[in-house]
Amino acid sequence: MCLPQGAGVSATQQMGLFQRPAANFVRYHDYEPVLLKQESWSGWKARSGLRLAPTDPDHEQLKSSLIRMASVNGPRELARLRSVTNQLLTGDVDGALVAAENFEVATHYRFWGRGGRQRQFPTVRDSLARIAQNPALLADAAEVLEWAAEESRVSPMTTALPFACPLELHARYGSLDISAALGLATLDRSGQTGVGVLHAPVLNAYAMLITFQKTEREFSPSTMYADYPISRELFHWESQSNTSQASPTGQNIIRHQQRGYTILLFARDVKQRNGATVPFTYLGPADVERYESERPIKVVYRLRHPIPAEMFETNRRGG
Repeated sequence: MCLPQGAGVSATQQMGLFQRPAANFVRYHDYEPVLLKQESWSGWKARSGLRLAPTDPDHEQLKSSLIRMASVNGPRELARLRSVTNQLLTGDVDGALVAAENFEVATHYRFWGRGGRQRQFPTVRDSLARIAQNPALLADAAEVLEWAAEESRVSPMTTALPFACPLELHARYGSLDISAALGLATLDRSGQTGVGVLHAPVLNAYAMLITFQKTEREFSPSTMYADYPISRELFHWESQSNTSQASPTGQNIIRHQQRGYTILLFARDVKQRNGATVPFTYLGPADVERYESERPIKVVYRLRHPIPAEMFETNRRGG
């Protein structure tokens, strides 16, 4: 068995490394947890000869949850997921449901990454009960979440919004997590994917999903929008290329305060890194400072919370 390319250690050293907890392994060898995209933690141990291959019934379907768990950095969500995982490890499905608090659907998506209809789960309890049948995966998740909690530098802060929302400021979320938080993803359906603007009409809210560094391979010419931070408080954003100022969407955006709409910004440096999809950082609510043009509309937003300094320096124009 070999570690990912470039490991540069002997087979004996490999076995010693894999005997460490996942957190120690990642730190010792200075790996990003992207190695979990290739294999689960228990799967790596099996390849090293330290244990038998995991026999969880849903190992292949659930192992991708580990890379999602590794990206979680919101303290409240980390505590919630660790509690859910620990309850499921003991077989206490009802206890896990309680531990999920009011975020059962979001918890389902962190594990499965898809709607419950594909797995024929009538309820979230059925989803959690099935996860409980996968002890090796759950043990992996517990170790990965422990590492993520130790690595998190995010303060446990939610933003003042006119509706209940579990999103934590400057925490990381995939598009499905954002959809679940805004009530757009249900247990049955994951909702819209692959779009840069999510509309939550029940909440009167828009979520703008922004990738700063776009490539022609990943984005079509019509979606190469000029999105960038002007300062840590001001943010330049362009609407979808067919949006006019007079359209319902255009009016909801440029007159969002008069219409009672909330604009939430989410951003990431790049779409993919090391073959793994990069989650978005929640930047919080923003207000229109000024706008011009149409198809696309060019908007300058004022963030209510400054963008993280590192993200600003990496992605500002001329930076």
